[in-house]
Amino acid sequence: MRLLHTGTMRPDDTDDALSWGDGADDPSHVDGTRGSAIDAPATRVDGDGGAAASTAAQANGTVTAPHAAVGASVLLVAYGILGGVYLLYSIGWIIAVQRDGFSAGNILFDVMYQLGQFLAIAAPIGWATATLLFTRDRAPLARVLWLLAGIVLLAPWPFILGGGA
Repeated sequence: MRLLHTGTMRPDDTDDALSWGDGADDPSHVDGTRGSAIDAPATRVDGDGGAAASTAAQANGTVTAPHAAVGASVLLVAYGILGGVYLLYSIGWIIAVQRDGFSAGNILFDVMYQLGQFLAIAAPIGWATATLLFTRDRAPLARVLWLLAGIVLLAPWPFILGGGA
């Protein structure tokens, strides 16, 4: 396989890749320093491509602060970790149910006991789902607190302590 070379490379070609071209007539071109995005003032882009002042953007409610994006990322990671804990709890309940050898001898008691085992397996996933659905309109802290309460309440104690269900 042969690569074609269309020309020679000039020493200033490396800077061409980092430039906007011949001028700033592109509406997406913004002059600025290489500072942190968190330190930059919040702005919004108008329909004409111009940037409005941060006070006007805040008055319209169309601004997203960089700190909000960081907070959303932290919440997303926390939700992922808590969801993983709930999944592990369900697996822990499955193992605890499999270790259990209880039999009452009465068909009604056996059916009710198996129903309780099934509900113990499904409870962590049900709690997480219900928490995420019913706390949509509340603050993220309330959602995290309800998820943490579920972790305390739904722990698979028979599995953790090493016994049967």
